[in-house]
Amino acid sequence: MQNENLFLKAQSPAALAEEYIVKSIWNDVFPAGTHLPSERDLADKIGVTRTTLREVLQRLARDGWLTIQHGKPTQVNNIWDTAGPNIIETLITLDSDSAPLIIENMLSLRSRMSESYIYEAVKLSPQECFKLFAGLDDLSNTAESYINFDYWLFRQFPMIANKPFYCLVYNSLKGVYHKIGLLFFAEPKHRELTHQFYLELREICRQGNADVVVDCIRKHNQQSALYWRSILETLPNTLNES
Repeated sequence: MQNENLFLKAQSPAALAEEYIVKSIWNDVFPAGTHLPSERDLADKIGVTRTTLREVLQRLARDGWLTIQHGKPTQVNNIWDTAGPNIIETLITLDSDSAPLIIENMLSLRSRMSESYIYEAVKLSPQECFKLFAGLDDLSNTAESYINFDYWLFRQFPMIANKPFYCLVYNSLKGVYHKIGLLFFAEPKHRELTHQFYLELREICRQGNADVVVDCIRKHNQQSALYWRSILETLPNTLNES
């Protein structure tokens, strides 16, 4: 879609400016490799002050959408070359048709990463890994409780495995991880399946049997894949409701 009739939902001036620019880039109103209009023209067009616009441009540059050089026009980047995973939540909101594929990629990345660092964590310190499940028996049977525990758990294993880089990846995905996780854990049967996975993983940690970690994770992923497929098929209609 290449037009400037963008439906904007933001309320504050800064959020309005950010949404307008990001949507314009995504919809090729401002194509990658071109330059944004001057600050004066762009601020007038959006209806914000130049000070507000300048702050937004700096933030978008940090996220990889733009390149700002003093004395030169602001360049629009190809985000696939310059941005990081922290913009995934923005992408799935911008383009609901592409959201299922992006989320599938994210889930695949999470699975591959966790196979590696959970194995290493259990091999290195099974006792510390076992302690991570101390609150499992008291975990509330709600979507919010499950996604909070899940995010926390998968961030703790890398620290035990002495692989803190993975924590930075999770930090960058926190917003979308929570948003998509709530969709998954909204169903009681999904929470039940995941609870069984936690129990199996806890027992593996108790026994210190690192060699079966990967099989446990892959079995759970295969079982949950059917549920995820159903969620992703209806995602364009449910994403903005979560």
